[in-house]
Amino acid sequence: MRGKIKVWAKPALILGTLGLLGLGLAPARADEAACHGLASAMVKNSKTPYHSVGSISFDPKDPPAGDAKMTAKPIATETIFTGDKVFVKLPSGQWKDIHAAIAELQQRVESSAQSLTDCQQLADDTIDGKKFAVYTGADKTDTINVATKIWVSADTGTLARTETTIAGPTAPDGKIRHQFISLRYDYADIKAPSVSN
Repeated sequence: MRGKIKVWAKPALILGTLGLLGLGLAPARADEAACHGLASAMVKNSKTPYHSVGSISFDPKDPPAGDAKMTAKPIATETIFTGDKVFVKLPSGQWKDIHAAIAELQQRVESSAQSLTDCQQLADDTIDGKKFAVYTGADKTDTINVATKIWVSADTGTLARTETTIAGPTAPDGKIRHQFISLRYDYADIKAPSVSN
């Protein structure tokens, strides 16, 4: 896996890049205020330079076919978004510019944010003396289900932490597998990393 991104990991890494990207459903919003708060934070994050660090894990009882050993432990994921470029750290430790079309990604984030359903605003959380609004939401298509929980800074309106569970799509062996993505964000002194050829 050196220097490359496995096919099954690509959706998760993209999710970690700019939040939940367009799953393409018409909205059916249970709590309009909560959905608005969740969507606003996602959209703002897609336009704010950040550094995210987290992990991608799979159900140990049913890992991706042929990758049981590789997915026994969570996979580290790290992303830097400078505002005009997106960089991901490969398993080799090298950084890669994914040459993302930023405007397109931002549009997909906005579309996805508007499609979230079953939204709830939970009790505020306090971490290191700072206050965070906490939201949950879901998105569902014929092939994939996504449930997300986010922590939003009361001071800046940007994401501080996200936890996302993805079920699907159906694999060639007929099974529906589950991924769990946990990310934390920081916004201080964001610079492009050194990229190796």
